[in-house]
Amino acid sequence: MQRTRWRGWKFPPVAEQRISILTPEETKKLIETARDYRGGICLPAVGLMLYAGIRPQEVSRLRWADVDLPGKRVLIQPQHSKTGGARPVTIHPPLLVLLKEAVDVAPQSPLCPPQWQRHWTELRRHAGWNRLSHPWQQDTCRHTFASYHAAQFRNLHELQLEMGHRSTDLLRTRYLNLPTVQHARQYWAQT
Repeated sequence: MQRTRWRGWKFPPVAEQRISILTPEETKKLIETARDYRGGICLPAVGLMLYAGIRPQEVSRLRWADVDLPGKRVLIQPQHSKTGGARPVTIHPPLLVLLKEAVDVAPQSPLCPPQWQRHWTELRRHAGWNRLSHPWQQDTCRHTFASYHAAQFRNLHELQLEMGHRSTDLLRTRYLNLPTVQHARQYWAQT
């Protein structure tokens, strides 16, 4: 790897920390907990993070008007994305099931409940994650989605568009944990 120079200084390359992905069983536990947690108020957001790779901060900015169930896609608006670019995200069958479970709401209603970050932390705690024995890594759902998508569909260019990346380089170096084909099938068959 090349080192970057800035005014004569050499900076070492950034060493990325490997982010673990959820097993199919952990995914199932998270979904079941989201269904039970406060009447399922977080289920749509959890589904979008797990089965569309949308970041928690991006999910918190979405409205139901951004979700096109008949067209099976979610539009991440530029003002909602981390990078400032719009992107369409596919609603895969497991996500469609989870989104249809949501109560009928007005299109301009937020997808997430008020105080989303507090609920998301509490939901994970109810599902068994904690700071000491079973810590949660940031972007775990996004990495889980990318890894299982690559294993199941074997199309990095499609995945690149879904994730909002400019190239497949980041996917190849940071996101792919290469789960088994059997685990990928289990992951995509859940709901």
